[in-house]
Amino acid sequence: MATTAAARSTTTLWSKIKKTPIQHPLMFGIVLSTFKTSLSDLLVQTVIEKKEKIDWKRNAAFASFGCFYLGGVQYAIYVNGFQRLFPSAASFAAKSVREKLKDPKGIRNLFGQVFLDQAIHHPLMYFPAFYITKEVVMSDKPDIMKVLSEYRSNMSEDVWALWKVWVPSTFINFAFMPMHLRIPWVAGTSLIWTCILSAMRGGDIGRSDDVAMGQISGASMKIMTERISDIWCGPVELDKDLCHLCVSCNGAHKIGWVALLARIVSENGGNVTHSKMIHLGTDFTVLMHVSAQPEQAEKLKKAILSNKELSTLQPRVSGLT
Repeated sequence: MATTAAARSTTTLWSKIKKTPIQHPLMFGIVLSTFKTSLSDLLVQTVIEKKEKIDWKRNAAFASFGCFYLGGVQYAIYVNGFQRLFPSAASFAAKSVREKLKDPKGIRNLFGQVFLDQAIHHPLMYFPAFYITKEVVMSDKPDIMKVLSEYRSNMSEDVWALWKVWVPSTFINFAFMPMHLRIPWVAGTSLIWTCILSAMRGGDIGRSDDVAMGQISGASMKIMTERISDIWCGPVELDKDLCHLCVSCNGAHKIGWVALLARIVSENGGNVTHSKMIHLGTDFTVLMHVSAQPEQAEKLKKAILSNKELSTLQPRVSGLT
């Protein structure tokens, strides 16, 4: 009897949960987008930047962007706006694939929605809002005009990168998702991208700004492409115009070692081209290939060897030819 009652209670609870997105689509989308954006920033801070202490103020700022823009503004566009512009959008999404193929007007409306989202909304509304938010949150002295100028320079690259992921995803979203699941689909796609990016670029603190909020942009697409290329790459090809160093450290494991070493390299004119890390028990070893301009090499070497925090890892730097 008790088991039956518990099962009935669980079924009732699950039934209420399933109805929530349908009964409260706007609130559900806002809460999910806020959670997704917060989680994306936490992944960037902990996995990519390797921070020992979470910057909750920054996280709250990005979460607010997720709440108001990704949850609120995008709901107004994808649901309210598109329902008025394309009244048959909801009924088209509910049809079977065979029925969709027999509905030329519905197919035209589908292409119209994708066009408005990808060619109008994202380039002219979303990206400017994203660049401004990132600048305000992550810069000590925000310069809105400068960052908008940066976006104008990056616009072509950002939009092409966006389309590679979001055009297929948006077609699926607008073709098959009921109206109340359009925002959750967007949030889920973005979160999956962030998880993949975080897994691939763990410790790449020098480019953490490029993956803020898990946004799909020209910069983050370049990072993803580079990492995929690294999987199949052969030995490092040495640029003859640069000085090449092999940096190795070994000692007791501590969160933040990789981020510290990468920061020292970046601040002293170096670039980490390849790195390998091994963690066995309490022991930690990192091996990096670093390139730098010849006039910066000696300064970089001294900065690594003289850093007091790194001294416990017994850093070693040798030249490569």
